[in-house]
Amino acid sequence: MNSQNQTIQQILRFCQLIIAVLWIYQGLIPKLIFQVEGEYYVWQQLNIAAPYIPWMISLSGIAEIIFGSLFLFLTHKYLHWLSIISLIGLFIFVLYIYPNQIYQAFNPVVMNIALASLSVISLWSIKALQNAKHE
Repeated sequence: MNSQNQTIQQILRFCQLIIAVLWIYQGLIPKLIFQVEGEYYVWQQLNIAAPYIPWMISLSGIAEIIFGSLFLFLTHKYLHWLSIISLIGLFIFVLYIYPNQIYQAFNPVVMNIALASLSVISLWSIKALQNAKHE
């Protein structure tokens, strides 16, 4: 593997690590450990009965942790596309039910654009490594 491919591989590994950490953090801290008020609000807007909301928050947190963990073990373009599509869907959902969140500090706009951008960089890196194999 030449120096350029090693650099691309390092970029890809770094992006995947940060993507994993961010998805895992989002599942662990606001959903499993603290179950923040904003998470309750989201499920209330979906008309989930109050006794089930903590379970739904926990399940969504576990799903995010599992999804984030996949980035530690798998390098595949479909995983990144799923992340990008999920982030777009989650952003639209939050915009619909919680529109005042988009101008708060550390808001979904910043988080989703940053996370999706890392997946785009990963997709470019995967493509570059595939092209290098065929040369």
